[in-house]
Amino acid sequence: MLIRKRSALKQGFTLIELLVVIAIIAVLVSLLMPAVQQAREAARRTQCKNNIKQMGLAMHNYHDVHRSFPPGWVDQNGGTAANWGWCVYIMPMIDQGNLYTRLAVGEESLGRSLDNPVKLRLMTKPLPSFRCPSDTAPDMNDQNTLRSDNGTEHAAAISNYVGTNGGGQWLQSSIGGTFGQNSRVKIRDFTDGSSNTLMIGERAWVLQNPVTGNVSCKAGSIYGISSDGTVFRQRHTMAKGLFGINQTGPDTFSMPVPSPPLDQCTRSYNSRHIGGAQFLLADGSVRFVSENIERDQAGTNGNFVFQNLLNKADGNVIGEY
Repeated sequence: MLIRKRSALKQGFTLIELLVVIAIIAVLVSLLMPAVQQAREAARRTQCKNNIKQMGLAMHNYHDVHRSFPPGWVDQNGGTAANWGWCVYIMPMIDQGNLYTRLAVGEESLGRSLDNPVKLRLMTKPLPSFRCPSDTAPDMNDQNTLRSDNGTEHAAAISNYVGTNGGGQWLQSSIGGTFGQNSRVKIRDFTDGSSNTLMIGERAWVLQNPVTGNVSCKAGSIYGISSDGTVFRQRHTMAKGLFGINQTGPDTFSMPVPSPPLDQCTRSYNSRHIGGAQFLLADGSVRFVSENIERDQAGTNGNFVFQNLLNKADGNVIGEY
């Protein structure tokens, strides 16, 4: 009897089966990626919050030593060049004491130090404690430059954190907010309550506007504010409360108005976190404040929640936020 042997059939996937598997994998990846991005942003936001919290501890340590919070800036050259700002004065309290000493902050002005190549090189190195991980800024701020004594504009390391100058238009003094020229604000000056007063907030390098495209907010500068002999550029290390969180549009309120005018976000608070920004309160706590908080839409600094939070002693009752 003849026995016929069948050749073994080769096992494999058909083209249709492969396409189905690839499609399923693509769907799973598309579902997973948003969750991964959200987890990463949550981690970045937590790190940003921790940075601000450390600044709060540094502020209160500074207050314990000097019996006041640091000045917004100290004018050491009659407003003709850059001057040291509040970020520099808390450096010894945030493990940057060596940098503070090498810059010799108490011995010469920022304008003079910028003309020193060794000190300038120190000021170009990025400091992670002054950067929000969610932000996309470069290491150095070539938009908010600092003017040296010889008139040269220099880029220095960026900061995403700016101090509060008050709830309205710019003030030379710190009558409204925590920081101003040669200010020496004490805890007792927060008559509205330290838990009701915002002290430090965020500012982004660029905001993503779905209507107008990217908007340059320029972040801030770690080392201080600049001046061209006519006006102090307080936006370098501080913000005013005339505009809302993440608000954009031409700033025609600040005088003199440059041509073209800078965006409102260059002088206010904003962040790359969705829906608002993080703030340090004067009691040392950190809170995320919504961009939808009640504020003065007309720019006249009335009795509104956001402006009241930025003023330390206006006597207004703080509403829910």
